[in-house]
Amino acid sequence: MNVLNRILVVLGLLIALPLGIALCVAPMPILGAMGQGLNNLVSWLDTTPALARILLGILFALAWMVICLLLLILELRRPPRRMVRVERVDGGVVEVNLKTITDHIAYELEQLPGVLRARSRASVRRNAVAVEVEVDTAGDMAVPAQASQIVDVVRHVVEEKVGVRLAQPPQVRMHVAPAPAMIRRPVEGPPSGNSL
Repeated sequence: MNVLNRILVVLGLLIALPLGIALCVAPMPILGAMGQGLNNLVSWLDTTPALARILLGILFALAWMVICLLLLILELRRPPRRMVRVERVDGGVVEVNLKTITDHIAYELEQLPGVLRARSRASVRRNAVAVEVEVDTAGDMAVPAQASQIVDVVRHVVEEKVGVRLAQPPQVRMHVAPAPAMIRRPVEGPPSGNSL
């Protein structure tokens, strides 16, 4: 929202600056032109049928209301937190970036046997971290044992290595590669040909 605020302020200033200077330097022609434009608008609206005028007014009012509500929601919405407090630090307050946590988790998980690739996401919930992990694994590993090992590694990294509290148990999604297919060899029969 900060970027949108800056864009709106810059655009508003770029429009207001020349208009304000022109209005201060030559108020009579500018105010006269504005009055003439308003008179033209009133005469056009007067010749428009009442039903069309009402529908057009409702349409513009709805569009204005939607724009204002969107800007209000964007302004009041709190940005997602990207930092979380480290629990076990004496003598001060330390916060760590969520990317640090996700990078550590991915690195540690990719060191496990059978893990081909690991991706993780983290979000802050009441000064704790909720972690979601996606792991691609080889098909020759036992899924329950490997899943338990993955959860243990995530817990260890978040709580012990980084020192942050988990808000809930880690959510793990495993994509298990198919087991390698057995290569079937043709059954060897008696040699073809005439034996003497």
